[in-house]
Amino acid sequence: MTTFSSRRRSVLLGLAVAVLLAAPSAMAATPSASSRGVHSLPETLSRVDGPPSPPADTGRQVERFKRQLAKSGYVSQSGTEAVFDLNKRYCEGAVFSGMWPNPQSPYIVTNLPEVPGQAPNTNPPVSWRLRQDEAIVLIGTTPPPEEYFSFDLTNVKGSLHTGPVVWTAVGDPVNNKTVRTAGPAPYNRPFALVITGNGRTRSEVDKMLHASGLGGATNNMTVPPAMYRLGLDQDADQFLLGIRTAVAEPGFEKALDDYRAAPPLQVFRVRPQSSSGDETTPVYEPDPLPVPPLRVSGTGATELDLNPTLQLLRQRIIDAHPGFEAHDDVVERGFEESYPGLQDNLVIDPPITGVGALSNDADDPISHNFSLPDGSFVVTYGTNHVATGQASYSSITLNADAHAAVALAAQHNRDLQGSANDFIPDQPDADKLYAWSFSRAGDSGPSGPHVTRLPSTGTDFCAQFGADRPVDLSTIRVVARAYMQPETRTRPALSSLLLDRLLVFTPKK
Repeated sequence: MTTFSSRRRSVLLGLAVAVLLAAPSAMAATPSASSRGVHSLPETLSRVDGPPSPPADTGRQVERFKRQLAKSGYVSQSGTEAVFDLNKRYCEGAVFSGMWPNPQSPYIVTNLPEVPGQAPNTNPPVSWRLRQDEAIVLIGTTPPPEEYFSFDLTNVKGSLHTGPVVWTAVGDPVNNKTVRTAGPAPYNRPFALVITGNGRTRSEVDKMLHASGLGGATNNMTVPPAMYRLGLDQDADQFLLGIRTAVAEPGFEKALDDYRAAPPLQVFRVRPQSSSGDETTPVYEPDPLPVPPLRVSGTGATELDLNPTLQLLRQRIIDAHPGFEAHDDVVERGFEESYPGLQDNLVIDPPITGVGALSNDADDPISHNFSLPDGSFVVTYGTNHVATGQASYSSITLNADAHAAVALAAQHNRDLQGSANDFIPDQPDADKLYAWSFSRAGDSGPSGPHVTRLPSTGTDFCAQFGADRPVDLSTIRVVARAYMQPETRTRPALSSLLLDRLLVFTPKK
């Protein structure tokens, strides 16, 4: 039986200490031994903590790139990369909500300094404005072998501290199926990433990277001026670069922990140098890059033929718990797609969903909020989207508190594999489905290897972070994730999935 045990491991991040939380007694970020937890971040949004990211094996390319910048009349400022723990940040009062984070894929976030003289950023250093002839350049090594990683460029409108926010993806992410690296494999390889909205700047920066030895390993991401207002003034849009990493391949768990603890990445904001000394005024004329085409989700194949087996699984789960009353729920589409959501200004303001998520790779159906008191349990069940070929990574996450929306527990597709056999071992498609219990019912509830014991509703969630912000653990919401369909290299079509389902069990009176 999976339980919440006390375990903390400190990881040195230069001047700041990030705390690795695998399953603290207050509530675990991830109850699975194969998902090694969430690192904490610096103390406030207004600080850039930690040393410059280490060069790993790209030190020579970085030095060559710096020389190319100077030779080409560019100036640069260095940033840092560190994990952004939304659970911890909520408890500390730094963010208005956890916004249903994925504890198995803690976000590595790019922290950038402001340009001298610019209008202050709303969420420094994690969000930043971009001069129309400026570029953000990331040089480093891709993550170790894992089921999914992505570099997600997003637009953030509003304050993460006070909320609400509109948080939308800017085009498609670069993921482990699309990334260009210095070698045939996507993992543990040197690469570069360039973010800009200016064609001339992109061309010149790409040439500099080519001269630095990263020509075939350069990935371009566009901030299209047709959709966003570039600039450094108060009305300019702000952006955030987040890196998702999920489910290390067997034997690479520690390597992924180490990657998150000290990302082998160096980030620079680069721009042509102004002769006037005013760094907020563009040097180059506008050369707007067009909106890139989006990858199309869905292949036409579906999971729908598994519906009869899914219905049988439901009945078998109910039959296995005769002393409890079962209540059905199902996840539903929780977020609008990013570009329609941006145009409609749909906000995230829990318990409202609206628009969000850090990636167009992610399909994140979400349940209603429901009560899970002590003495009860919930069984999540459905198709294992990786086993059906619809995703590269899938998971089920329990989030607590309608407003705080912090992550309480999660299981990913490897954990879920084979769990439906507890109820339908006689069905040939059993391995394509799952059934996992999250329990507060103690010995009277479900038992076995496919059960996670939840903390009681009276547990102080924020105590694990040394904070006392209240979190209502009795109110639960479930998020079902399906990332990157292998064939399309983007999210599966929602219409192709059998939606994950819930059975909430309370004692019969």
